[in-house]
Amino acid sequence: MNIFQLSYEIRLKAWRDLKESVIDLPLLEKCIQIDDFWQKTPLVNHYLHTFDIDNWPNPWELLVENQYCYVARALGICYTLHMIGEKKFELVEAVDNMGNDVVLVLVDDAKYILNYWPNTVVNNCLQDFTITRSINLNRLLEKL
Repeated sequence: MNIFQLSYEIRLKAWRDLKESVIDLPLLEKCIQIDDFWQKTPLVNHYLHTFDIDNWPNPWELLVENQYCYVARALGICYTLHMIGEKKFELVEAVDNMGNDVVLVLVDDAKYILNYWPNTVVNNCLQDFTITRSINLNRLLEKL
Protein backbone atom coordinates (compact mmCIF):
# COMPACT_ATOMS: atom_id res chain seq x y z
CA MET A 1 0.00 0.00 0.00
CA ASN A 2 1.18 3.53 -0.75
CA ILE A 3 2.14 5.24 2.52
CA PHE A 4 0.99 8.58 1.12
CA GLN A 5 -2.56 7.22 1.22
CA LEU A 6 -2.29 6.37 4.91
CA SER A 7 -2.31 8.46 8.08
CA TYR A 8 0.07 11.28 8.91
CA GLU A 9 1.67 9.21 11.66
CA ILE A 10 2.48 6.43 9.19
CA ARG A 11 3.87 8.91 6.65
CA LEU A 12 5.99 10.57 9.34
CA LYS A 13 7.37 7.22 10.54
CA ALA A 14 8.11 6.10 6.98
CA TRP A 15 9.97 9.36 6.30
CA ARG A 16 11.98 8.96 9.52
CA ASP A 17 12.76 5.35 8.59
CA LEU A 18 13.90 6.48 5.14
CA LYS A 19 16.28 9.06 6.59
CA GLU A 20 17.71 6.55 9.05
CA SER A 21 18.13 3.86 6.38
CA VAL A 22 20.05 6.01 3.90
CA ILE A 23 22.28 8.02 6.21
CA ASP A 24 25.34 5.77 5.79
CA LEU A 25 24.79 4.75 2.18
CA PRO A 26 26.88 5.96 -0.76
CA LEU A 27 25.42 9.09 -2.37
CA LEU A 28 24.09 7.21 -5.40
CA GLU A 29 22.09 4.82 -3.22
CA LYS A 30 20.80 7.70 -1.09
CA CYS A 31 19.56 9.50 -4.18
CA ILE A 32 17.87 6.42 -5.63
CA GLN A 33 16.05 5.57 -2.39
CA ILE A 34 15.03 9.16 -1.64
CA ASP A 35 13.71 9.68 -5.17
CA ASP A 36 11.87 6.36 -5.04
CA PHE A 37 10.20 7.32 -1.75
CA TRP A 38 8.95 10.69 -3.01
CA GLN A 39 7.96 9.38 -6.46
CA LYS A 40 5.10 7.55 -4.70
CA THR A 41 3.26 10.77 -3.89
CA PRO A 42 -0.06 11.19 -5.67
CA LEU A 43 0.24 14.37 -7.72
CA VAL A 44 -2.15 17.29 -8.03
CA ASN A 45 -1.79 19.93 -10.73
CA HIS A 46 -1.07 22.90 -8.49
CA TYR A 47 -0.17 23.13 -4.83
CA LEU A 48 3.01 25.20 -4.46
CA HIS A 49 4.40 27.85 -6.75
CA THR A 50 8.12 28.44 -7.12
CA PHE A 51 7.72 32.20 -6.68
CA ASP A 52 5.86 31.80 -3.37
CA ILE A 53 8.73 30.24 -1.41
CA ASP A 54 8.02 32.32 1.71
CA ASN A 55 4.75 30.42 2.13
CA TRP A 56 6.07 26.93 1.51
CA PRO A 57 5.39 24.42 4.28
CA ASN A 58 8.10 22.98 6.50
CA PRO A 59 8.64 19.20 6.13
CA TRP A 60 6.16 18.25 8.84
CA GLU A 61 3.47 20.52 7.39
CA LEU A 62 4.19 19.03 3.97
CA LEU A 63 3.52 15.56 5.35
CA VAL A 64 0.41 16.73 7.24
CA GLU A 65 -1.11 18.52 4.25
CA ASN A 66 -0.24 15.56 2.00
CA GLN A 67 -0.73 17.57 -1.20
CA TYR A 68 1.98 17.14 -3.81
CA CYS A 69 2.64 18.81 -7.11
CA TYR A 70 6.05 18.59 -8.80
CA VAL A 71 7.30 21.50 -6.69
CA ALA A 72 6.08 19.97 -3.40
CA ARG A 73 7.58 16.61 -4.26
CA ALA A 74 10.92 18.26 -5.07
CA LEU A 75 10.69 20.15 -1.79
CA GLY A 76 10.23 16.86 0.09
CA ILE A 77 13.34 15.53 -1.64
CA CYS A 78 15.31 18.65 -0.68
CA TYR A 79 14.17 18.49 2.94
CA THR A 80 15.23 14.84 3.10
CA LEU A 81 18.67 15.53 1.61
CA HIS A 82 19.19 18.47 3.94
CA MET A 83 18.14 16.56 7.05
CA ILE A 84 20.56 13.71 6.35
CA GLY A 85 23.41 16.18 6.00
CA GLU A 86 23.81 16.42 2.23
CA LYS A 87 25.00 19.84 1.11
CA LYS A 88 25.56 19.62 -2.64
CA PHE A 89 22.07 19.85 -4.09
CA GLU A 90 20.00 22.50 -5.78
CA LEU A 91 16.41 23.01 -6.84
CA VAL A 92 15.82 24.22 -10.39
CA GLU A 93 13.05 24.85 -12.83
CA ALA A 94 13.81 23.47 -16.28
CA VAL A 95 12.39 22.37 -19.59
CA ASP A 96 13.09 18.81 -20.72
CA ASN A 97 14.03 17.90 -24.29
CA MET A 98 10.33 17.25 -25.07
CA GLY A 99 9.34 20.80 -24.05
CA ASN A 100 7.81 19.89 -20.68
CA ASP A 101 8.28 22.19 -17.69
CA VAL A 102 9.90 20.28 -14.82
CA VAL A 103 11.21 20.95 -11.32
CA LEU A 104 14.42 19.04 -10.63
CA VAL A 105 16.69 18.38 -7.70
CA LEU A 106 20.29 18.30 -8.90
CA VAL A 107 22.68 16.48 -6.59
CA ASP A 108 26.48 16.65 -6.64
CA ASP A 109 26.73 19.12 -9.52
CA ALA A 110 23.92 17.35 -11.43
CA LYS A 111 25.63 13.97 -11.29
CA TYR A 112 22.25 12.74 -10.06
CA ILE A 113 18.92 14.23 -11.16
CA LEU A 114 15.92 13.61 -8.92
CA ASN A 115 12.20 14.37 -9.29
CA TYR A 116 11.96 13.57 -12.98
CA TRP A 117 10.65 10.13 -13.95
CA PRO A 118 10.66 7.16 -11.53
CA ASN A 119 13.80 5.02 -11.64
CA THR A 120 15.79 7.53 -13.71
CA VAL A 121 18.15 9.09 -11.15
CA VAL A 122 21.27 7.95 -13.02
CA ASN A 123 19.76 7.74 -16.50
CA ASN A 124 19.33 11.49 -16.96
CA CYS A 125 21.97 13.98 -17.93
CA LEU A 126 21.82 17.71 -17.56
CA GLN A 127 22.14 18.17 -21.34
CA ASP A 128 18.59 16.76 -21.63
CA PHE A 129 17.27 19.87 -19.85
CA THR A 130 17.38 23.62 -20.21
CA ILE A 131 17.59 25.24 -16.78
CA THR A 132 15.28 28.24 -16.66
CA ARG A 133 15.66 29.23 -13.02
CA SER A 134 17.56 28.20 -9.94
CA ILE A 135 15.58 28.41 -6.69
CA ASN A 136 17.50 29.54 -3.63
CA LEU A 137 16.50 27.36 -0.69
CA ASN A 138 18.87 28.87 1.88
CA ARG A 139 16.24 30.88 3.80
CA LEU A 140 13.87 27.95 3.86
CA LEU A 141 16.44 25.36 4.96
CA GLU A 142 17.86 27.67 7.64
CA LYS A 143 14.48 27.50 9.41
CA LEU A 144 14.84 23.76 10.03
